[in-house]
Amino acid sequence: MNRVIALIRAQLSGEVLGERTPVAALAMQVVVAALLCLLVRGEVGAYGYVVVALSIPLALTAVPLLGELAPLLRADPAAEWVGAQPVSFRDLRLARVGTLLTIIGLLALAALVPAALLAPGTLGLQGRVLLVLAGVAQTWCLAAALLALQVVLTRLPGRGGESFLVLLQTAVFLCVLVGALVGLRYLPVLEKLTGAEAGLLVFPPAWFASFAAPAGWGTPGMIAGAVVLVSLLIFALAPFPPAPRAQSTHSVLSTVLTPFRKLAELLWVNDSERAPFSFVYDALPAERDFVLRTYPLVAAPLLFLALGADPSNLEGEGLFALLLFAPAAYLPFVLMHVPTTATPAARWIVDTAPLDEQTEDQGAMKAIAVRLLVPLYLGIGALVMTTASVDLGLRLWPIAVAVGLITLRVLVARGMARPLSTPANDLMTTWNDGLGGTLMALAVLMTLIAVAAWRTIPSPAISWAILGAVVVLELALSRRTNASPAH
Repeated sequence: MNRVIALIRAQLSGEVLGERTPVAALAMQVVVAALLCLLVRGEVGAYGYVVVALSIPLALTAVPLLGELAPLLRADPAAEWVGAQPVSFRDLRLARVGTLLTIIGLLALAALVPAALLAPGTLGLQGRVLLVLAGVAQTWCLAAALLALQVVLTRLPGRGGESFLVLLQTAVFLCVLVGALVGLRYLPVLEKLTGAEAGLLVFPPAWFASFAAPAGWGTPGMIAGAVVLVSLLIFALAPFPPAPRAQSTHSVLSTVLTPFRKLAELLWVNDSERAPFSFVYDALPAERDFVLRTYPLVAAPLLFLALGADPSNLEGEGLFALLLFAPAAYLPFVLMHVPTTATPAARWIVDTAPLDEQTEDQGAMKAIAVRLLVPLYLGIGALVMTTASVDLGLRLWPIAVAVGLITLRVLVARGMARPLSTPANDLMTTWNDGLGGTLMALAVLMTLIAVAAWRTIPSPAISWAILGAVVVLELALSRRTNASPAH
């Protein structure tokens, strides 16, 4: 047991203790949980409050478990090195499980402790303790379910498993946002719940809240007990899948983008930029942390706009206009994650190459434009033309693309961390404290531009002429950059 404890302490030191302690993430959980519990504690009964309180840690841990904490659900990459020490495979497995349960438990407690302290008096001391215990157990069951899911996904051919994880994280992220925005409208319904409703059988927090249900444990309580037993079995077997291996980035999307890449290399990418362009273009989709962090962040706001837009009225058409210009507002998120890599030590290969920073930035910028902006703008343009009107798309889509290109160049010119150079956990150190201000300024600016273009651009010809002028200017700037001597 002493060996297992020593291994857990060593793994925790590498994951969350010391300088890498996620103080900001834990503080955010405390604040969010406290605010939501304060809002609902006087509006629902004891059972309804427990259901809400258990929903908070479930949501706030599901997203990081699919994102930055996903490596916890895989085998320790240092297992072979540690295995050379006087420890058994059983010790390593128990230590890995213990590390996972400790980190996930700490995240859950950050939301559960405020929820227990703010619980209504009718819950009592015993109910508060059970609330914390049920919440920790529920979060551990979530980790077990995702661990089993990882095992299944590793057996899928090609990149099917990684693609499913991206879709799953995006769906979970959207569900969390929708739940936070819409769920408060249904507080009167929560007040009337007894725990015997059939709809609660598909809602995990209701299973673990059965101890406070007026109807008693019932079927939801039995489901909770069964889930706990299955989770214990999963942790006992500890089927941690291996760390992701290098895979081909060939996909349907890469095939579709091949003509755009060839065209960019022919007309836009200079000879000196070809190496960083190809490097970033091919490597970014292979970086799991980049894909899992960036795609949901970009897709979620766009999906919200698309769902809220109604082409049958003028205001809905205005939302479609905002949708076209939204990608430019979220470019800082994309650029912030471009340095993400699971192998930062390999950066020396690029650092020792005869390549100056300006050339690398320009090549990376063009790779981002082709790899990310091209499919994003094509998808949004098709969405607007099919759900709103072809005229609106033809009038605003070209100028939206032009604004996106200009915004990308301006942001890169302001400075960008070296591509594929930084571990995911250290990303925030690559951007200064002005990220929030940049995002806010871009959101306001893109809203103003979208409204102005929607109101003033009378025909598609003007919009296409603007796009043509921006493309010509961009090509001229690229040739000028190529002609200037490197510093």
